[in-house]
Amino acid sequence: MSSHTETSSSDSGTSNVDVVLAVSDALERGDALALMGHVSRDIVWTNGSPDSDAVPWFGVYRGKAALLDLFAALATATFTGVTRRAVAADGDVVMVWLDVELTAPTGRTVRMEEVQVFELAGGRITGVHVLSDTAALAAAFA
Repeated sequence: MSSHTETSSSDSGTSNVDVVLAVSDALERGDALALMGHVSRDIVWTNGSPDSDAVPWFGVYRGKAALLDLFAALATATFTGVTRRAVAADGDVVMVWLDVELTAPTGRTVRMEEVQVFELAGGRITGVHVLSDTAALAAAFA
């Protein structure tokens, strides 16, 4: 079930949904370079609890350079399945609902739903808020 309002993000006719889907696909492939072309210099990417050290990628990443740290942290887990359930958009906000399966370095597996909320301005992603099962992830990394 995908529902969205096509919102043009640039003069090229590319919609915000198109931008987010390109970033989502790049994340699934582990293609940091492709993702970087779609984000603003001052992007803010939030994962889990900003105060938690329980999972390597929990926290707030500010600016493009910080995203390299995020990608390194994500690489500590083995992602074995990512399935997009739905995409919904309202103007400059696009949400992606996913099923995610990963294995932590401890060998524990997590199967969870995740929602990624993307904020855009001028065809670039300015903010990402990842909502996941932080308790299951923390337990898998413990």
